[in-house]
Formats: sequence, structure tokens, C-alpha cells
Amino acid sequence: MAKKFTLIVIPDDDSETRSYSFNKFFLNFSLVVLIVFFFASIGIVFFSIPRISNYEKLDNKYSVLVNERMKVLKLTENLERLNQMDQFVRNSLGSELNFSEKPEIIDSVLMTIPDDHLISFSDNIPSIIPIEGFVSKRMEGAFSNVDNLHGGIDIVAEQGAPIKSTSAGVVVFSGWTYEMGNLIIIYHGDDYLTHYGHNQQNIVSRLDMVKKGDVIGLVGNTGISSGPHLHFEIWKGGRSIDPLIYFPEFIKKDLTLKK
Repeated sequence: MAKKFTLIVIPDDDSETRSYSFNKFFLNFSLVVLIVFFFASIGIVFFSIPRISNYEKLDNKYSVLVNERMKVLKLTENLERLNQMDQFVRNSLGSELNFSEKPEIIDSVLMTIPDDHLISFSDNIPSIIPIEGFVSKRMEGAFSNVDNLHGGIDIVAEQGAPIKSTSAGVVVFSGWTYEMGNLIIIYHGDDYLTHYGHNQQNIVSRLDMVKKGDVIGLVGNTGISSGPHLHFEIWKGGRSIDPLIYFPEFIKKDLTLKK
């Protein structure tokens, strides 16, 4: 068997013919290197593509989280200004309305106020249900903090059904969020906030004044949702409170499993 191979290059013109000699070991070595390079290239491609895809997904999620964080910071600033305005109005009108200091609260949940004061905060308290429907998911306890994964109740209703404001207030947020889809947050004064999520459409805009019973949106299935429903939360003093405390009529329409 030949141990040496010669490659002859014959040009088309009259130039000199060239020859290149290779031994068998060099050819075998070159062939092995080419095969290893070929399979290594294929391995790198298949190894890199999923990681590039994962990186793009993580980058998109990071961008979404940054945007959500900026919205939360903006909302916090707005709420702080609203709290300052609320305190300013109280101090300005207090002497004229015989309400120089905040009234003593008899019941911290129901916000019952003694009769000897001329002002009532009843309009601040959620007092009408936001929508007719059935509770498909509820809070794990009566109170929770901001880290709670489900700080309210889910109310199943027909898509497009009108959502009502549970009490008078000012809209501090009306827009899109990654988890809640179309979300509305209303500040009612006296540290009360209500959240309305997964809406098909938000009818009100930020800084709109709403009255109790005003239609603010339509039931939808936006954001992270498995079907048309309203995610409803009540917040007071930095904690979410179980809406079933305020609307016990929903207990009769509770579809969740009782422990």
C-alpha cells in the first residue's frame, strides 16, 4: 500500500505544473481534524441555540420587570402626594366642620365612627360589590402584606360585564401590567385602595374622579388569567384585607373548597 501521495496541479495556461506530496499519516491526521471540527461545530450550534433563546426570554422578562418596577415607583409617588393632599384637606376644613382631629375608630375593619362627629368616611369604605358573579379563588387569610401571592379574590363573571367602583375616589393607576393585564387602582382616601384586574377594557383614566357605583371597566381575561373574571383587592394602611369581610354576600357564591 502506498505510503505517500502526490497532488499534481496542471494550470490551463502554459505555466509550470506544480506538485505537492503528502504522506499517509498527514492525510489521515488532516481527515481526523476535519471530522472533529465538523462535529464540534454542530455540537456548538446545538448547544448555543437554546441558550441564546433562553437569554432572549430572560432579557424580555427583565425588561418587563423593570417597566413594572418603574410603574410601581411612580404609583408610590402618586399615592404619597395623594396622602399629603388628603391630610391638607383635613387640616384645612377641620375647624369649620368640627373635625379638628381624626375621629376615634370603634371597629378598625368596618371603620365604624362615633355619632358625635359631623363627618363620616362611609363614602371611602368599599360598600357596593364591583360586579355580580361567583368567587373562584379567595385569600388565604383575612389580612396579607404586599408579598402575598393572591391578595384578593377572583370573581367569575361574563366577559364584557361592567365593573363598578365600590366607593368614591380618584383613579391613581389605569393601564397594563404583566400579571394583571388591564388594571385599575382607585384611591378612596383614609388609606383605602381598591384594585380591579384582568379587565377587557379600562374605561377610566389616571386622575379621573369616580363616584360610588360608576362603571370603570369591563370584565376580561387579560394578563395571566385562565378565563374571564375580575381580580378584586381592598387595601388599607399597606395591607390587603379580605373583600369577603366587606361583602359577605359573596360567601354564598363561593365556589372554592372550604378547609
